[in-house]
Amino acid sequence: MQEKVKGVILKTMDYKERDKIIWLFTESLGKIAVICKGVRSQKSKYQSLIRPILYGEFLLFKGSGTMYSLNEGIAINSFSSLSSSLELLTYGSYFVELADIMTQDNEPDEPAYKILVTALYLLETNVIDMELLTLAFEVKLIRNSGLKVGREMVPFPISKASENIIEFLLKTEMSKIHVLKLDEKIKKELKEITTFIIRDSFQRRPKSLDLLKFL
Repeated sequence: MQEKVKGVILKTMDYKERDKIIWLFTESLGKIAVICKGVRSQKSKYQSLIRPILYGEFLLFKGSGTMYSLNEGIAINSFSSLSSSLELLTYGSYFVELADIMTQDNEPDEPAYKILVTALYLLETNVIDMELLTLAFEVKLIRNSGLKVGREMVPFPISKASENIIEFLLKTEMSKIHVLKLDEKIKKELKEITTFIIRDSFQRRPKSLDLLKFL
C-alpha cells in the first residue's frame, strides 16, 4: 500500500552499507520510521533529501511490518538557511529533537505537527526573538503532551508575571507572539520552568538543550 505524506525529518541513522532509516513526523500518520534504500550511494538522487529538519513530500510504501519504505520524495523546504548560523541551526535541531521526544511512534498528532512546522518557518524568517519563539514552542508542546505548565509542575515558586505569560503563549498563535516583550529576569524564570518540566517528565532530554545555554 502506498501513501503520500508531508512531513519533517526528525533524525536519521545509517543502516547497512548504503541505506538510511529516517524518523519522519507527518500530519496524517504521526511519527514513523522509513527505510530509504540506496540513498547513501553517490548515484542516489535522494542523497540531499534525507537529512534532519527537512520538510518534504514523500511517497511511501507500507508492507506487512511497522516500517515504511521510501519510493519518492521532494523537498518543500530544506531550511538550508538555518545552516548559515550555528545559533539558528542549534535551535532548529532542538525543535526537531524535542518533537521527537514528546511524540509517540505511529500515533497521529496534528497539533504537535503544526506547532513544529510553524516554529521552523518562523525560525527561518528570523522575525521573532529566538528565545521567545523557543519558549512558545516548549510551552505549546508540553501542554499538547497532556501536561500542565505551571506551579503544580515545579518545586519552586513561579511569579504571577510568568503565569500570565505562559497563559498568553498557550492562547496565542506563534506568528503573533512577536508583540510580547520580555525582560531577561522573566525569560530566565520561564526557561527554568520549561527546562525542569522537560527533564522531569520525559525519559530523554534534548542533547542540544545544554548547548543553547552557551550560545
